[in-house]
Amino acid sequence: MQRNLIGGEICGEPGRSAAVYNPATGGVVEEVTVGSAGEVDAAVAAAVRALSERGWAENASLRSSVLYEWAKEIEAHLEELTWLLSLENGKLLSESEAELSATVDTLRFAAGQARTLEGRSLTLAPDLYGQVVLQPVGVVAVIVPWNWPVLLTLRELAPALAAGNTAVVKPAMEAPLTVMRVLEFAMEIPGFPAGVVNCVAGEGGEVGELLVSHPNVRMVSFTGSVQTGKKIMRSASECLKKVVLELGGKSPSIVFEDADLNKALAILVRGAYGTAGQNCMAVARILVQDTIFEEVEKRFVDLTESIKVGPGLDPTSKMGPVISERQLERIHTLVEQGLSSGGKLLAGGSRIEGGSMSKGCFYAPTVIAEMPLSSPAVQEEIFGPVVSLERFADEEEACALANGTPYGLVASVWTSDHNRAERVARRLEVGTVWINTYLKTFPEAESGGMKQSGLGRSRGRFGIYEYMEPKHIVSDIAEG
Repeated sequence: MQRNLIGGEICGEPGRSAAVYNPATGGVVEEVTVGSAGEVDAAVAAAVRALSERGWAENASLRSSVLYEWAKEIEAHLEELTWLLSLENGKLLSESEAELSATVDTLRFAAGQARTLEGRSLTLAPDLYGQVVLQPVGVVAVIVPWNWPVLLTLRELAPALAAGNTAVVKPAMEAPLTVMRVLEFAMEIPGFPAGVVNCVAGEGGEVGELLVSHPNVRMVSFTGSVQTGKKIMRSASECLKKVVLELGGKSPSIVFEDADLNKALAILVRGAYGTAGQNCMAVARILVQDTIFEEVEKRFVDLTESIKVGPGLDPTSKMGPVISERQLERIHTLVEQGLSSGGKLLAGGSRIEGGSMSKGCFYAPTVIAEMPLSSPAVQEEIFGPVVSLERFADEEEACALANGTPYGLVASVWTSDHNRAERVARRLEVGTVWINTYLKTFPEAESGGMKQSGLGRSRGRFGIYEYMEPKHIVSDIAEG
């Protein structure tokens, strides 16, 4: 059984556990301890103690060295962790390995950042000297989803720790095991103070809400749905906590008539169906100039229908299952709503049943064309292997359609006219735009959403600043 981590100790109250299921088979992977209100309090108290001792917050060299060592520890267990992540999450082994490798890179980048944090000095007047120093916010609650659980945990936790904060992590109950195992590695690193990192598993409505409302938690970092993000903002407002939110996406990709279709379609099909579309940055809408619409439609459908769906542990699979029965039902409901709104089903549109996949949560890669912008399947994040194909006539209409949802996370533009690509990129109401490529993310470069896709930024320089407070210190240096 996987148990909670509080103050450097593995713990869990008897009789409080839940099963974690393999979405490819329906079988139980392992039991996990469910945290209580008392354990939440204990975890926060441990984080407060670790912060108050100052040895962590005021020692950048220590923070840097332990984050580097943590990255090495994860890398040394890469094969074991890859297998476990695919078991609990269902994703392909290659996808799990890519996630864990990106996690290692993220930790190493944050380790370097820890030793480069700088304030500034100011001469305010002849006898007044000012300093602007950066200090950690305090105890941070890191609440993460199940789709890319390890990377999305460390994407937020690593800069929070590099900045000198302490933390309590709440993993998603659908896929908590690999996250909890990775956090345990921190205990094995010499010099990593007990209580700097804590972990309490449980449902969002219980453990998550207790963390968000806890008076000694100074900041909340959440990655997940818009609906939950709004609840967290309301709860955090009671104590005026800082929040960083990366919420949903409904990512548009604009394909102009002069695009390199061989390159574009090969990349877009991977961006659409990677991790079964369970990615807030997944290709969800492909907007195609009407002069090439029929060609793109045929070629994209052919590529979609060639995808082999199967268990993530099968090396021949190209797409795994969705995470749960509940998620599968939600996907299918939105597909049916899209068809009812006037959409034309071109591929998929149903659960895959029979044979070795009969007990798993497999949904066929799906393409729907010609849905109106008002359709729920266009306006809402489906979080599954479903793509909407939509027409546009010119640059103006492409931008209007792309900006026509409440989301603003990422987008892509496909054209051989770089001037047009730059114009369109600046008009898109999203945090990241890729030109003639997709899903290229780096620890060095900020990411985050506009509109209802979130608040704040992850990664890069601004990502670590989210976890710091500037303080102005003024000195009177006049004689006498």
